[in-house]
Amino acid sequence: QSGAQQALLPKGSPTVQYRHAFSILRQTDYDKAELAFKEFIKNHPKDKLTPNARYWLGESFYVRANYRDAAEAFLRGYQQAPKGSKAPDTLLKLGMSLANLKKKQDACATFSKLAKDYPNASGNIKKHLKREVGRTGCK
Repeated sequence: QSGAQQALLPKGSPTVQYRHAFSILRQTDYDKAELAFKEFIKNHPKDKLTPNARYWLGESFYVRANYRDAAEAFLRGYQQAPKGSKAPDTLLKLGMSLANLKKKQDACATFSKLAKDYPNASGNIKKHLKREVGRTGCK
């Protein structure tokens, strides 16, 4: 990849650009989605959609079993918006990424934080959390 790669995102508002990046992800073109979300984050570091973009960037790495970059993207997304709507999902995926990196202690701590900080997380998140805690072997 050269430094002179062309922009993937169309001209327009952050919302238009975010939706475009997300549409690439939905087509399961994860390499291209990664580039689109990175471009979005670079262009709009403080936008309200940036934590979501970081989540989906992490997801693009996770589905390709690139757990180190996934963990980094999820951690950054969480740090940027610990109260955001994607925060519980982000912590769950951060823990799953850490577990896949064989960082059991960190993964369990992340799962514990999710359970403690988000007692009102969706049923879906709680179900996945319970499964991952068991799978990881957390106490």
